[in-house]
Amino acid sequence: MQLELENKTVLVTAATYGLGYACAEAFAKENVRLAICSRDQARVNGTIEKLSKLGQSEVFGFRADLTNDHDIARLIEQTNESLGKLDILLLNTGHPPTYSLLKTNDEHWQRGVDLILKPAIKLTQAFLPQMQKNRYGRLIYIGSIFGLQPEPSSIIQSTLRTGLNAFVKCVASEAASDGVTANVICPGYFHTPLAEALAAKYASEAGKTADEVINSWRELAPSKKFGRSEDLGALVTFLASARAEFINGTTVTIDGGLVKQY
Repeated sequence: MQLELENKTVLVTAATYGLGYACAEAFAKENVRLAICSRDQARVNGTIEKLSKLGQSEVFGFRADLTNDHDIARLIEQTNESLGKLDILLLNTGHPPTYSLLKTNDEHWQRGVDLILKPAIKLTQAFLPQMQKNRYGRLIYIGSIFGLQPEPSSIIQSTLRTGLNAFVKCVASEAASDGVTANVICPGYFHTPLAEALAAKYASEAGKTADEVINSWRELAPSKKFGRSEDLGALVTFLASARAEFINGTTVTIDGGLVKQY
């Protein structure tokens, strides 16, 4: 299938490792004009070098902490200066504090809001008007299956990812007649650096090894395996293409069958 993404302009946030990098890699192979960001400038520089070797994409990179208002404003300005306009926003963010309810505090909840909701709101407000003007836009947000099937041990993420799903449904309804779609991708378990860090945390609390936790997560989905980065990349680039113009305002799971909702 020809996705016809060549020369589309794309911003992928938190793009230097894990799922964010998987998305950026998939877009780079489609020969887009690509901007990426991360909190670590050295990681940004290294990622630009890797992505530039994957195809004919022109790649720009910026340092930005998406919890910081000043950094978000600067990222918007730098993206517009480098790309001229934005056709596709792929919003990936960090992981909020992972606790059950009685172990959380106000700081944990504020950190979660700043990570999950603030960037979604501010970047969408910034780029949606130009997408509407150009009669084409794709807003894709990386969420979580916990926003569909809540997990008590990760109550902050479960609560706020659900809010992200509602936010995107509202944006989709507002912008659909202007040729813009907005969707959330809800990944299940992928074997990423983040998954390894969380496994070590859970293992320490439960008196298990990290490998035991990782293996237990692998068994959760009926497929009995982790997702692959290329699986996510294929889904992301399809949703970003004109082929997906009638998929709008929805949550798309990529979880090996783990979530049981219809």
